[in-house]
Amino acid sequence: MSGWSRQHGGLKILISPSGVCLSELMVALAIGTLVLAGSLEAFNIVQAQAVRQQRIMAAQQEMRLGLEVFEQEVRMASSSTIAIARSDRFEFSANIHGLRTVTTGPVAAGQTVLPVQNGSGWEAGKTVVFCGMSGCESHRLGSQGQRSQLLLSGPVGGAYPAGASVEVRNRVTYYTRIDDRDRTQLMRQIDGGAGVLIGDLQSARLSYWDEWGKAGAGIGRIIRVAVELMPVIGDLKIVRDVTVRS
Repeated sequence: MSGWSRQHGGLKILISPSGVCLSELMVALAIGTLVLAGSLEAFNIVQAQAVRQQRIMAAQQEMRLGLEVFEQEVRMASSSTIAIARSDRFEFSANIHGLRTVTTGPVAAGQTVLPVQNGSGWEAGKTVVFCGMSGCESHRLGSQGQRSQLLLSGPVGGAYPAGASVEVRNRVTYYTRIDDRDRTQLMRQIDGGAGVLIGDLQSARLSYWDEWGKAGAGIGRIIRVAVELMPVIGDLKIVRDVTVRS
């Protein structure tokens, strides 16, 4: 036998050759199991906290980058270029990518080709605005821009001298929508392409202010645009206030 027994008060107790009784061994095993279970539970708690912290950091990074884009682009808006200003949608036109040039020769009424300093990379279908002393007008590009000229989809209405300014005007839209998880997203759309700017939100709201600090300003009186975001992770509301061009 691997152990021996002794009689103690009518109870037969098994004792190992090293002097440890079986009951003591079972108690030790039970305690060890409890300690191990507690350690695993603590590990799971720590791991869950680490995962949550990583999610919070990722959400904060997404929000920071998204708000930087929002600020930069909304600063390009002005009361004259704003088309829609609602709590769930803000739409305006701006030269997002800084595409601008000047005409290298005079442009006559009815002309569809603009001689320009550099039209390379200007996409077909984009809206262009050109201005001279007599005013401005807008047209769509009929084809891809070329180095020395831009082809319009329709004829010019007036006459413009050499040196008239020409630039692209993008349609920029920020709007909110609910995803399939019932979470709010702040969307960004440039011309025809849309994508999620900031996701995983409880709510998102746009508001507009006039020069006297009054909320609910009409389009013609907007000087500031604010976006209020409530993230799903965390309970701090984030507000970003942007002044548009005068």
